[in-house]
Amino acid sequence: MAAQTRDRGRRRSALKASEHLRAELERLGLNQVDVSKATGVTRQTVNNVVTGRQPISRAMAAKLGRLTGRHSDYWLQDSFDAPKPQSAARAGILVGHQIVRAIKDGVIDVDGFDEARVGAASLELTLGRVAAPRGNGGARGVRVGRGRSVRVVTGERLTLPIDHLARLGAPPHLARLGAIAAYQLHVDHGFSGKLEVCIFNAGDRDFVLKVGDPVVSLEIVPLAAPSNAGHRRRR
Repeated sequence: MAAQTRDRGRRRSALKASEHLRAELERLGLNQVDVSKATGVTRQTVNNVVTGRQPISRAMAAKLGRLTGRHSDYWLQDSFDAPKPQSAARAGILVGHQIVRAIKDGVIDVDGFDEARVGAASLELTLGRVAAPRGNGGARGVRVGRGRSVRVVTGERLTLPIDHLARLGAPPHLARLGAIAAYQLHVDHGFSGKLEVCIFNAGDRDFVLKVGDPVVSLEIVPLAAPSNAGHRRRR
């Protein structure tokens, strides 16, 4: 009985794509004219989609993905959860199951995602290649001497929506060896690309970074509101 009640509650809270799009535009502070200019489609087409007279096509989903910072597949879902009241400002970081759900729903996109890399409240990305010093890394990895650093590129491509950012650090097994992962203050909201991170060995012995092993750990942080609907950083 309790399960049936929860199912009925979910059905009542589910929104159609057009309803969810209207809610998203209101949250982002965008009107139909803004959407028309940003996506390059006519105002009539935008109105038809927003009012539900025209379904969201794959092409339109891609345009909405670029505009909102959500993956295009996100906009091709059959239904959406009703948005939480704006007064319930989001805070803190996403925990493991929230990270997995955000990726599966297309809110966050991780090309090469491995659910085994999700921790209690973090997401690990692996070593793809060594960017510098040139020639210091082979096909399998690189040795980092004491007091030395290397610049590495993640194997996964990360795409964040415009209302999420990420904080970055060394994964636990490297942190215990004295590794420090250096990046800017945070991974910007709307970022799309592979991360290039400096790994410094502040420990008392050399360690080896192997291709395919975790090299950075991310905390995903929802913003209380989008900083800039037009902001999107790609690499």
